[in-house]
Amino acid sequence: MASNTTSYVYGIDRHTLCLTALHHPSHNRFALATLGITEPAELHLVDFDSYDNVLSSHVYKHTCGIRSLSNVSWDPNLLLATDSNGGSAPAQLLKIPDKGDTMETIAVLPQASETMAHTVVAHPSTYCKDAAVVPLPASATGVAIYDLGQSSGPVIRCSIGGTGARTLHHMEDIEAVAFHPSAATLLSTTDGTCLRSWDTRSDPQRATLTMSIECAHSARIRTLDYNPNLPYIVATAADDGYVRIWDTRAPSAPLLEIANHSHWVYSVAFNPNHDQLLLSAGADGLVNLESVVSVSSAQVVATHHQAEEDTRQEDASDASSVDGGDSECGASDIGSGQATDGLVAQFDDHETSVYTARWSHADPWIFASLSFDGRMVINSVPREEKYKILL
Repeated sequence: MASNTTSYVYGIDRHTLCLTALHHPSHNRFALATLGITEPAELHLVDFDSYDNVLSSHVYKHTCGIRSLSNVSWDPNLLLATDSNGGSAPAQLLKIPDKGDTMETIAVLPQASETMAHTVVAHPSTYCKDAAVVPLPASATGVAIYDLGQSSGPVIRCSIGGTGARTLHHMEDIEAVAFHPSAATLLSTTDGTCLRSWDTRSDPQRATLTMSIECAHSARIRTLDYNPNLPYIVATAADDGYVRIWDTRAPSAPLLEIANHSHWVYSVAFNPNHDQLLLSAGADGLVNLESVVSVSSAQVVATHHQAEEDTRQEDASDASSVDGGDSECGASDIGSGQATDGLVAQFDDHETSVYTARWSHADPWIFASLSFDGRMVINSVPREEKYKILL
């Protein structure tokens, strides 16, 4: 289902893998970075004015190419980045300068292993200043969890998936990690075809495995994301072309399976405000906007309201039968105008693999996607779908 919305393209003649949306309260602000292997190492800060439909940007120089970027929830001017060239630091905390065109490195995360960093992810809440660094390939220490809130600088708080854990749980190299949106000590990882959840409360140095789905997909899982409003709901996407949504409280089978990609799926993201919307992007060059209302908080609210309505109708019916009259109350009509599960729109603005798709933190209807050829595209949720959600 092709989208009928207008796309806005920001293109650079550079190879890129990473895109993030900054936590700015009023600007649709995105950051993308070049790999810096055969091209200059740059970070592009891009703003989209959705009122005038105008793109603006500022280009900053950096000392090395960047493989992975993460926003920092407690400061819209900070970014976490990993070195694409395997430098001495696994990750750095960068500041967008007030003046000048060179990114400022304000902290270097201490190296937990001799391997290069694959991915860096910051905790999504403003009260927790933790970040996770996934090594490539796997190291003896596994994924390092850093505390960035110490006055003395970043320190390693604990690790996940080290040599002992990989042997004990028959794990492969960890590919992706995501923090629980509202708990500082909970997070999930993927390795091979497995999805696992961890808790660091019992042992601050080594996380405890709390949930494991050994065959969540038939091929390597590339990414995962928590539902921000129902944190026990997790979405995964893999090389088998599927997006699957799980209830981690009862993980025997996926709640929902989506098969609208024809190749590897690299990115999946719940809308931070309207969790019935889900973005996915992959090697087929497509960005899919899915409605997953059946596994969203909207469905929980609707079910609660329906139960209250059923109770009122039963009470009215009982009263009517006592009075000998006819009740005029009928069951609530869901109607065809409400959102249902399924593909909302498919965006084919890219010509190569799409590695990342991210929602804006300022406008819940705006999102951006980035392909390997340096093409960033801004799109929006179709108006018809907005009305289904809001009305």
